[in-house]
Amino acid sequence: MYRVLLVDDEELERKIICFILQNSSLPITIVGEATSGREALEKVHLTRPDLIIMDIKMPGIDGIEATRQIKALNPATEVIILTAYGKFSYSQQAIKAQATDYLLKPIQPQQLIEAVKQAMDRFSLRKFQPGPTLDLTGLEEQVRAGNLKEGKRQLALILEQLAASNQIPQTVLVNSFAVRLMIIVIQVTLSAGADPSEVTPIEHELAQDLSHVSSLDDIKYWGEIMLEKCIGLLGSNQPFNQSQVLVSKAKDYIESNYAHNISLNIVATHVHLSPAYLSRIFNKHTGIGLTDYLAQVRLKNAKQQLRRSTATIDQIAAATGFNSSSYFSAIFKKHEGITPSEYRANHTF
Repeated sequence: MYRVLLVDDEELERKIICFILQNSSLPITIVGEATSGREALEKVHLTRPDLIIMDIKMPGIDGIEATRQIKALNPATEVIILTAYGKFSYSQQAIKAQATDYLLKPIQPQQLIEAVKQAMDRFSLRKFQPGPTLDLTGLEEQVRAGNLKEGKRQLALILEQLAASNQIPQTVLVNSFAVRLMIIVIQVTLSAGADPSEVTPIEHELAQDLSHVSSLDDIKYWGEIMLEKCIGLLGSNQPFNQSQVLVSKAKDYIESNYAHNISLNIVATHVHLSPAYLSRIFNKHTGIGLTDYLAQVRLKNAKQQLRRSTATIDQIAAATGFNSSSYFSAIFKKHEGITPSEYRANHTF
């Protein structure tokens, strides 16, 4: 079981998170709760959690500073930062403090569960792997993109990194690493749109073959078969089709969160892609950049409010995600040729 500490100065928020996690069927146990960053630091020493879910805005020591101090003491601890403030500056601070993930409130249950699953995977990999910290992002992206050749290359690079560490793990640790690798690839395959009924028998077959995996060479052979089977489920046209799905998810996220100060990095985190890769496929499928699309969505909603509401220009700017009314007016005039006030006057009957 993975040990989880909840940190939020709002009791209702802690209860909501606790309810989501306890009904998620995840192998976790809530080992404590804290109402401030200072109390969190005390509870960490007492409960020794694997994962901390922590609000960013708290009295005294905030979530960012608490994360810095916790990671300095125990780098293996996973920290998910929560905030109602959708400012990119906060996400930058969270990344610099080595937070695992950054989620906006109100928390979506499935989004929280997915973030916890990924945190558990990373913690387990660090627990079982020898040598250097391994970055599996490249492998995950190639599976998601349906690129078998590059996926195998990424797997080989990971195993080469392990071999170069001069700390070849014992058989039991090799097996444990293979298990975690399988879980990650299976999860990515499912999130990429594979039919669960087709994934399940492959997962069982791979698990049975694990009894024969006792070296890095075994992992390479077994892992390549795993990639062939999993990527094979995504179809020959998967790279194009799946990128369309990911772009659609990004657009849906923008449509739902345009009022926040979201950015390319935040949207990329939501769809589990690197910002550069998301930017590339978004432009390919939509013909415009993600930032321009975000501006279009904001302007579309701003125009609706100008036509249908009596809110002030300042209020509409804030409600549609613009940092200031002057910036809103400048962007509006650039795209529409007139100011927001002139647009409202022309569309008032």
